[in-house]
Amino acid sequence: MTLYTEQTVEFLWNLRFNNSREWFQAHKAEYEALMLRPTRELANALYDHLREKYPKHDWNLHISRIYRDARRLYGRGPMQDHLWFTLWADREESGAPAFWFSFYPEGWDCGMGCWSEHNVVMDRFRAAVQLDPAPAERLARRLQRQDTFTLGGQRYKKRKIETTPLLQPWADSKYFTLECRRDHGDLDFTEALFPFVRDGIDWLMPFYEYFLTLPELEESAP
Repeated sequence: MTLYTEQTVEFLWNLRFNNSREWFQAHKAEYEALMLRPTRELANALYDHLREKYPKHDWNLHISRIYRDARRLYGRGPMQDHLWFTLWADREESGAPAFWFSFYPEGWDCGMGCWSEHNVVMDRFRAAVQLDPAPAERLARRLQRQDTFTLGGQRYKKRKIETTPLLQPWADSKYFTLECRRDHGDLDFTEALFPFVRDGIDWLMPFYEYFLTLPELEESAP
């Protein structure tokens, strides 16, 4: 597997401070060798792992483009200064859970989340915990017992529902992430990166399958 290197990080910093199509075209070969190739190989290896270990799901892979959407530049340069990919199964709807990995100038992160401004999955979650909070509480306690992944995301200013203290931060979320963030170091420049991210996905799978299989709102209604 092709590895990220310190030259990858240097390339991304240069891209951030020279963000133009002209500069990028002159350095496109570096991008493909230093950034795109290791990202693509890591993504494909994780995709193969998911298909082999969890064959009941229909897995999908998406790798981001280096070009920003020209309609949404908002004064920024035309190029992304990072790459990310997502892995998800079965559902295509807004807010459906997905795994991700992202590599950027300051570091990298990975995890699982349900994110969308209009998140039907989080609405289903709130309905489900009002009926029976026990399954979600087991997962919340599982998260508390480790220190690799932390609960992140964006919360509403006002509570949507009242639930148990353990689940209130989840229920207050517009969307959530279970994320691991790391600065650049020995891990991401070695063969150890793939098993770390792979094992993280395996550990997160109970969370993923819980949110993936939440019942439709009509089924959750009292």
